[in-house]
Amino acid sequence: MNPPGALDLSVPFDQKWEILKSTIERLYVHENYKLPDLMQIMNDQYGFLAAEHQYKYHINKKWKLKKNLPTPKKAVLCQQIQNRAQLGKSSVITRGGKNVDTKNLRRYLKTEARRAVTLRPVARVTAGDALSLLGHSIPFGNRIFMNWNMPYGTIRSLAPSAVDHTSPLSDINVTTPPYAGGVPSPTAVAIKAMEPINRARLFVEGRHTELLRSMDKQQRITMSTWMYQFWLFSYKTAKHWGRGPQDWTADILGFDSYHQRTTISISSPSTPGAGIGTPASQFAPGVEETANSNMENAARGPSSLCRWSIHCKYIEFERLPSPPRSPPEAVDLHDEKTWPVWSASGGPINFTEKLCDNLESNKFSNIEVDKLPIAVSQIAGAARRSPEELAIEALGFIIMGRNVELLSEHLEDDAIDLDSSGLYPFHLAISYLDGAKTCCDLFVLLIYFRPLSLRQLYVNDLGHTILDQLMIAILKSHTSCLPGVVDVHFKKDKRFAGEDVDICGRWDADSDCIRSLLTSGIAGIPSEWKHMFCHTSIQTICHCIGIVFGPSWGPEINTPSGLFLRHCSTCGLKLQLLPLHTLVLVGFHLCQSGCKNENLFGILACLLCMLSNGANPLLKATISTQALLTDDEVTGCNHEEMDPAEFAEKLYSPSMGPDELRIGWQVICQVLKRSRSRWNADGEYSDESESSSESGDGAMSIDCEDHEHSSENEMCVEEGSGENPRCYRYHNDEDKDHFFGKSKVLASLWASIQTELLTYRRLQEGEGWISHNFDMNALNESLARGNKLDIALVRNEMMKPYCCGGEFPDAKPACPVIEDVAAYYFSNLEDWNRSTFLLLSDERIDIWNNVWGLEERNDIEEGEDLVFTYG
Repeated sequence: MNPPGALDLSVPFDQKWEILKSTIERLYVHENYKLPDLMQIMNDQYGFLAAEHQYKYHINKKWKLKKNLPTPKKAVLCQQIQNRAQLGKSSVITRGGKNVDTKNLRRYLKTEARRAVTLRPVARVTAGDALSLLGHSIPFGNRIFMNWNMPYGTIRSLAPSAVDHTSPLSDINVTTPPYAGGVPSPTAVAIKAMEPINRARLFVEGRHTELLRSMDKQQRITMSTWMYQFWLFSYKTAKHWGRGPQDWTADILGFDSYHQRTTISISSPSTPGAGIGTPASQFAPGVEETANSNMENAARGPSSLCRWSIHCKYIEFERLPSPPRSPPEAVDLHDEKTWPVWSASGGPINFTEKLCDNLESNKFSNIEVDKLPIAVSQIAGAARRSPEELAIEALGFIIMGRNVELLSEHLEDDAIDLDSSGLYPFHLAISYLDGAKTCCDLFVLLIYFRPLSLRQLYVNDLGHTILDQLMIAILKSHTSCLPGVVDVHFKKDKRFAGEDVDICGRWDADSDCIRSLLTSGIAGIPSEWKHMFCHTSIQTICHCIGIVFGPSWGPEINTPSGLFLRHCSTCGLKLQLLPLHTLVLVGFHLCQSGCKNENLFGILACLLCMLSNGANPLLKATISTQALLTDDEVTGCNHEEMDPAEFAEKLYSPSMGPDELRIGWQVICQVLKRSRSRWNADGEYSDESESSSESGDGAMSIDCEDHEHSSENEMCVEEGSGENPRCYRYHNDEDKDHFFGKSKVLASLWASIQTELLTYRRLQEGEGWISHNFDMNALNESLARGNKLDIALVRNEMMKPYCCGGEFPDAKPACPVIEDVAAYYFSNLEDWNRSTFLLLSDERIDIWNNVWGLEERNDIEEGEDLVFTYG
């Protein structure tokens, strides 16, 4: 007996396939039967018997029947339906002209929701890998919290593009049905429930742009505000760890006051306080009044007068018991002097834990969790399960907050691997340099807790060296240049990283003026806030240069620069500058886009500092001046090889600016030419003595020719001196006496610059940016004549003796203090309200000396770490 649906036996076998196509499609595609079951049904009910390979041929190749949507397409479909729903559009999905059953989509969403409960971090991935990871664990992306340092007002250009009626998926269309009213479909309900989890995934993957594009305007405002609040909370917590509030809650951070300036009204929930008896609880009263009063003053901008840090040596003295300190009458949130220090027993244990705790509690924000368009619990859970990743994020906030004590504690954890984090801590530290309170101390800690990282991370992922980052710091703080000037990668950026921290201490990321600026939608620092390359900035930059390149095991200072990179459009040659060429071009931008009263003293100081640390003035770079200075397309090979002195001469113009700039540029050109003349053609030191007219600074210098080398420590020792003054330059075949080519004039000039930086600051509006002891015009004339320097510091013998490299005996490497350099006291840095004293402890110097004493680079094997104890 034939099966009920059997075909006539007279029908040819090939024709049966077409007759049964609709049945096979219904069973296989729509009713989701597996192929063996389908074959059995077709045999039992239709008497149709065929081999498996014949079924596969007709289903896959001839008819191209698609049973299920692949996971990546399901993910894209769900995102499109979600975007359309935000625009008030319902959706119907068709495939090959037929409606798609959405049961599989709902099943996919339920599966994703179940998996999200136990999401665990995996290795970092790029944004392009995201779709392939759906259905797997959330990858905890690098720097997901650190990147969000702006509120919505400054990122509103990231509004998502509207999704219209057609999907970019090849054979699938998402359209609006003729009637979109009524009860939402089960698929729409499932997608709506999955939205917060999908957004949590984008967040922890660091895909912030996609995250914002998945939201409507109100959701973007809420989400970006919440993320900026967490950034500011983390920054404040890191910066002030150990003093003041132990919990920076939304009330203490004053978010309500600042949010009144935005287009969204956010009410503050009843957030629990810091606890009775803790320092934080003392800050709650009066916060609203102080915030309101400061908001009125925020728009006025910062003071134009710098602050500064003063390094000092420890002096032994007999300690006397101090009388008990009476508690302050009131704790003022805006006056750190009134803040109590945390007790040893009552303070939080771990900074990383503090960040994780607040993600879970949401105490830092005035936005309630259920108002957020994201699954905060998933973010907090991913962070809790990623202690190593979160520790790296915490390290980033500590570096940005410049908390030296907290950094020391954090780096003692050997589990934090700077070399593989992708954080580039040295570049990050330079982006947030603070010459007013920490100067080079943060850099010292990073180097001595992870010395090998200095070489391994010397060049970042953009090809920028640490020295390049210092050049960016100069342009960022003292010119109106946009980021695209230094690198095409920054062409669309409107601000440099770290602009919200001023290197000379006039504003900070948590200052009222900065917070008001950001909430007004302004990302970059106004040009009128900036001032010329000042002594505080110069000293900080020079200290960092000395600390990085002073040790014999440090990176090579002549490594090619990654800034201002060009290619010849004709021959394709890579036009890459060397460090001294880059410094010259930075000086040129100071001339063109710098601030009022710029005099290039800072570029001169950096030049002498780089020369003293081995920058080679003979090295030539292939340069197209036209390509560097214009945006026009350059035709033909117009590049040429130039050394730094030739490049500086090429850029010079008698009409380049005010007299101060013209004189400063001439001084720089003369220093480069004089340095070049003291090196021979092989890039080594010239043995030729300087002309008799170049007498340097006379008896004040300790000439190398008058030195003998101590067999015990190989340090410069003044012949016939009973005190045996020491200098920290070693003498051997690999590390020469100094890098000035035995030029007494250059040694004298470097010593004079260090003395100027240690003894003078501009105290009042209208005062000079350089002291009367350092006259740039007189310096220019004396250099032109070849005589000894005709400046007061030299002429009036105001400095102590210094050696052939411009170093002062017994001064600590890269960080002399005023008593090392000044023959008598003539400093004007007595404004204690603007000064921060940084102690050069004996333990810190012992560490530095031990590292400095590694004469052979091979003493540090690859992969070997150096272990030191920081006091």
